[in-house]
Amino acid sequence: MKNDPIIITRNQIGQWGSYIGGVGLLLGLLGWLWQGSITPIIAGLLVSGILGIGLWVLMSPQEFKDFISGRQTRYSTMAVFSTLLLIGIVALVYIILQRATLTLDMTLAQRFTLSRESLDVLREVNGDIRITGFYSSRALAAREVDDQFFRLYETATNGRITRQYINPDEEPALAQRFGIYSDGALFLSYLKPDGTVDFESLARVPRSTGGAQEREMTQAIARLLLSNTIKVYFDIGQDELDPLDTTQQGLSGIHAGMQESGLITESLSISGLAATGGSIPEDASAIIMARPTTDLNAAEIAVLDAYLKRGGSLFLMADVLFNENTFLSEGSIFNDYLWQNYGIRGQQAVIVDFGASLQSPLDIIGAAVFTETTIAARLDPASAPTLFRTSRAVEVQTENPPVNNGVVILSSENSYGETNLRDLAETNSYEANENEDIPGPLPIAVWAWDKNSGAKILLVGDSDFVTNGFVTSALGNAVLFTDGLSWMTGLTEQISFAPQGFNSGLPLIFISTQQLDLIALVTVILMPGLMLVLGLVIWTRRVRR
Repeated sequence: MKNDPIIITRNQIGQWGSYIGGVGLLLGLLGWLWQGSITPIIAGLLVSGILGIGLWVLMSPQEFKDFISGRQTRYSTMAVFSTLLLIGIVALVYIILQRATLTLDMTLAQRFTLSRESLDVLREVNGDIRITGFYSSRALAAREVDDQFFRLYETATNGRITRQYINPDEEPALAQRFGIYSDGALFLSYLKPDGTVDFESLARVPRSTGGAQEREMTQAIARLLLSNTIKVYFDIGQDELDPLDTTQQGLSGIHAGMQESGLITESLSISGLAATGGSIPEDASAIIMARPTTDLNAAEIAVLDAYLKRGGSLFLMADVLFNENTFLSEGSIFNDYLWQNYGIRGQQAVIVDFGASLQSPLDIIGAAVFTETTIAARLDPASAPTLFRTSRAVEVQTENPPVNNGVVILSSENSYGETNLRDLAETNSYEANENEDIPGPLPIAVWAWDKNSGAKILLVGDSDFVTNGFVTSALGNAVLFTDGLSWMTGLTEQISFAPQGFNSGLPLIFISTQQLDLIALVTVILMPGLMLVLGLVIWTRRVRR
């Protein structure tokens, strides 16, 4: 049996060169668009494409001329290049759409649409803001879920809010600059004119698992917009806890959190202002007095009274102390002032709770909360408990109070107020005496609000709950402080909204970017490419016959 010789003509070589050149150029250009840069592989594809086209021109100059001029183009070459052109157009459109921020909510309940309240906040965005998220390779799925949500903010602001994801394992120095602590850490910041993060405006976005993702992100954006407009002063004239102290008894943790939320903080001395005839600055949105050691005199009360009458806010953390002239002691002039003008005061008693406590009945867990104000809206004895150490019992006027007031947190039914402070201080002993002690339940935190003047006061019978060594002991401790401060400064009213719950878990159909790229590769390139290869094989076999 004699085999026919295989004859390869110049035109065939040129034709194969055109196929190689077209495919190489197409894949090289698509890769260039995809990566945004020329990698060694992309460079190899482009070079092979150029060499293939060059081989076509060299071996089949007339066919190349006909292809360029559009005259008498061979049907096979036209078919191949038509297919390549179709693949290129479809792939290019996919790349453009994949990079674009396009959203479409197909759910009947509009679960993946930002609420009206969020959109109202986003209309106030007038500068470039960056959402920076940290995700290691172990958290890629979580990143994809978050990304579908962050895209809504980018779309709603026409690109004024952008997003960036960083792998802390690959860029540890950058992660350290942000101060991240775990996968999924989120930050908001303004951008400088050169497009880099303005670290002066950097603020952490809280994360929760309670379906409040939209609320937290929108409130974080609102706080960023309000940054440097709300100023809170720490009083240091009564030997209070130091907001810059990094020890276990310091307040540096909450102080840093306030600054991260965009609040301006500063210190002042009420006693110093009273001595010099001064007044509390006009820009003071709130005054914090964290465990004053001595009571206020008439001149100091006058300074605070003038501030409150112009709508000021006061956060009092009044521990039970065992020194002379202790703060808010029974019969003291400031305690009487609070009772007469705001219907709240401190009691000379330590809460002992056998029903809701930890190692000791003096380590009290808030047993009940009252949500008359936003202070306790997020507090829950089960999921977000509050923990206090050696807390003073406080009191609220219930019959004909001078202003609106109420209880925030209450001890359990199985508690009482120990009034024998001497034995408690000297021997750490306590025993209920129904003739002397105060029966429970007892208020631990109370509020007062004069709606005529706008004055607000939050009185808590303990300061340990916000110290560095205690604030993280219970989830509710930080919540009580931050939400109480937000209520006093008006920050809650400025950013309050009630959005629908956004599904922060995996959607019913979840496709990651990598999976989407694989689908695109198969449907857009491989399947048409396979049909092209099969066509070339059939055409070659027919030519050989």
